[in-house]
Parts: sequence; C-alpha cells; structure tokens
Amino acid sequence: MPNSLYLNMENIHALKKNAATPLFNRDQITTSIAHIGVSNFHRSHQANFMHDLIEKHHEFNYGICGIDLLDSDRKTYNVLKDQDGLYTLITKDAAGVHKPKIIGSIVEYFFGPENPMAVIERLATPDIKIISLTIAEDGYHLNEITGEFNLQHPAVAQDIVYPFNPKTVFGYLTHAFKLRKLRGLSGCTILSCDNIKNNGDTIKESFFNYVNKHEPDLLPWLESHTTFPNTMVDKITPVTQHKDIDFLKQNFYIEDQWPVVCESFSEWVIEDNFYEERPNWEQVGVQFVKNIAPYQNMKLQLLNAGHSILGILGKLHGYKTVQEVANDSDFMLFLENFMDNEVAPTLIEAKKISINEYKTTLISRFKNPNINDSLSRICSESSAKIPIFILSTLNSQLQQENKQINHIAFIIAAWCKYNDGIDDQGNPYNIEDSISNTLIRMATRSHQNPIKFLEIESVFKNLASNVFFTEKYSNYLNYLRTHTAKESIINFNANLI
Repeated sequence: MPNSLYLNMENIHALKKNAATPLFNRDQITTSIAHIGVSNFHRSHQANFMHDLIEKHHEFNYGICGIDLLDSDRKTYNVLKDQDGLYTLITKDAAGVHKPKIIGSIVEYFFGPENPMAVIERLATPDIKIISLTIAEDGYHLNEITGEFNLQHPAVAQDIVYPFNPKTVFGYLTHAFKLRKLRGLSGCTILSCDNIKNNGDTIKESFFNYVNKHEPDLLPWLESHTTFPNTMVDKITPVTQHKDIDFLKQNFYIEDQWPVVCESFSEWVIEDNFYEERPNWEQVGVQFVKNIAPYQNMKLQLLNAGHSILGILGKLHGYKTVQEVANDSDFMLFLENFMDNEVAPTLIEAKKISINEYKTTLISRFKNPNINDSLSRICSESSAKIPIFILSTLNSQLQQENKQINHIAFIIAAWCKYNDGIDDQGNPYNIEDSISNTLIRMATRSHQNPIKFLEIESVFKNLASNVFFTEKYSNYLNYLRTHTAKESIINFNANLI
C-alpha cells in the first residue's frame, strides 16, 4: 500500500497521480480578491470557480486572499496555513465520487484576531478590487425583530471602545476604506455571497449605518467609491466529517486536515454592478444579470425552504440525514405539493418551465445518497432561516384572494413540536439556535395554548393575530402532538386533517 502524503506545495507534484492538482504555477498568481469568511461553502463554491478560471482561462491576476475574523475560525486558519492554502474538494454524485480535486486559488491568508492591523492594511491595498464575504446571517448583526442593522449589538458597541481591534466585519471595512480615502486610492466592490435575501443591499445598508455611527465623514466617499451587487449562490456543502478525511487518506493517499465535500451542482448568479474590473467568471458558468430577484427567490423558497422542511420533519421522525428523508415518498409528496401549490404561484417573476426544471433537479439533489448532509446542520439556527425561506411565501400567499397556506401552517406547527426536543422514537436532540431558550420555552407553553409559540415576535412578527392562519396551525399542532410525524404527513397528504 502506498504511503499517504501531507497536502502542501512540497508534495503537490507527487499527489498528481491520485488527484487533479492545479495545472498552473501558483507563484504567478497575484491577489485582487479578499474573501472574508473562509467557510466550507466558500471553498466549494467561489474558490472553486476562481480555480477553474485561473486554470482554464489563465486569469492569474485574481488570486484569493482568505481572511477569517472570528476566534472560532482559528482551526481553518491553522490548517490552510499549514497546507499552503491548498485543500481537497471531494465531489459526490448519486452515481459515486469524482476524482478528488486540489484547489489552489487561495494564495494568501490572514487571521484577524492574531493581527487585526495586518488585515486592515491588506484590505486597504489598491490591488484588492473585490472584497467578498461568506459570514452567515450572524455576521450582519441585524435586529431580530426589525431586520435592520442593530447598532446596540454587543460586538458593534465593543468596536467603539476598541476601534483598532474590531469584532465586526464592518469595523475592519471602515478602517480599510478610511485608509484608502486618506491615501487617495480607489474603492472596490463588496460582494456578499451569503444566503440572505438581497444580500448586497443588506450589507450596504448595514455597513453604511455602521459608518454613519462611527465615521460619518467617510460616507460620501463610500457612496461614490463602492458597489454592492446582489448575488445568488447554490451548492450543497455539508460539514466535513472525520470519515471524509479517512476516505481521502485510505483511497487516494492524501492527508488533508480539512477537505471539503460537496455535490457537483453549482450555480452563481450576480448582478453586474462592479466598481471596477471583475473576473470573467462567465467563462466558467457564472451568470451576470440585471435583476437577481427571480433567481434568488426561486432558490431561497424552493431549495432552502425545502431543506428546512425536510430537516424538521425528518428530525421529528428520527432520520439523521437529508437523503434518508428525501427518499421517503410520504415526506417528499408533502414537499412537492408545497412547492407546486404554495411556492410556485408566488414566483411571478420566474418562468414556469424554469421552476419545474429547478424543482426536478432539486429533488434529485436532495436524494443524493453520497452527500449525507446532517439534519442537525439543516435545522440549526432555524429561527433565522424560517422567516426568509418559508414565511416569505406565507406573506405572499396571505395577500392572494385564493390563499394556499395549509403546508406552511403544518410545517410551522411541526417546527413548534420539533422544539420539544424529542423525536417520535423517543430520542432527545439538542435545539441548536441562538434563541433556543425562547423557542423551547414557547413550545412548552404551546401545550396549553398553541398560539403561544407564534408570539415569538422576532420570528413571526404579528402572525399570532392572523385568525385565518392560526386556526389551521392550531389544528395541525394539536394533531401532531397526538400522532407521529409520519402518521400526520400521511393523513395530511390524504386530506384527512
């Protein structure tokens, strides 16, 4: 049996017989993209697109400078520094596993907690043309109730006390752009790649509100020297597991401390609104459009909503992974009817053929037996996901004359029961959510009065006062509390409840 090799530049030539290694000289790459939040998703998606563009079309001036800002990111930083920025992408389809691919587009790396001024200086250099981000919902510091930027957030308040050791991405950006302005340098594009509706507009509003509080004199310069395109990103990327590391070592003799597992499907749609130059990403399949809304809404309300629905129902039943519940015909019939009857009529900007194609592809992606995406990951932070992915459809339906909301009322009832923390097999599970205490408390109170759960204002706003919705929801919750999720779904599909 051949000896396995550590993944780094010293061993890259020897690894080429076991994996697809970069076909370009990384020493020739210059950096013009700074990416904040080097998550698994960034490494499977944006960094992979950039790798392909460098390799196939020789755009050597668009290397990535990875930047992590959280103490919890130290492991990622240590691993990628140790591996010279290299990592292995393991792509899994229903038919099996593709040959591993070693990604080489991340050529620099900075860790904010270790040296915040070094990060600020790097962001301020004129060769950085794009600052992209995958910082998840928490990184935007939005008010749970209003959805607006939360100036009272503890991290924001701490930035005022310790301005040169910022805890928010906005603190780093503010200092970097202040230096650009003082030095007479150009601005750049800020490109959010997070699963937030109108992500470009959202980060612009949050950033400008932050600057207005901390450095108001900088605002006029920012307004004329930055752009914030909205984007839609789509690629299922589960959490890396130890078995993925072992699989790579045993089958391909590569010792990678943190590889990334993903599906082969990948989509990236961007509003073509860049401050200066941009990579020719269209050469590797990225779509540039004037209006992101049809793509964004279809993805959020079908894929992301579908994930949450399968996660909640599957977890209640006792399943562990997405593919388990997706291959259960009863649960999938519920999801398909939800998509057809409640989501599709609200996607008025998307063509029906596009919706049908996307839905068909999506179902096969959910059923992929080799991804093994955990339902625990899918269900985590549901309080931030459900308002965006599911309640947006509900709000659209409630404005229609012929309101179709049965599936949504059922899934909200199921989410309430989910927060009881025990599945139908009698097994307990953790509620992983920033407001888990509130969710658990209100779910407990809903045993006496189902409406109590809907009184979580940060999630449901004033939904508890909508009698049309609450009657359906209460009926379903009472049924779910006396029947298993599987029984309830079967009877729901048969129009028996």
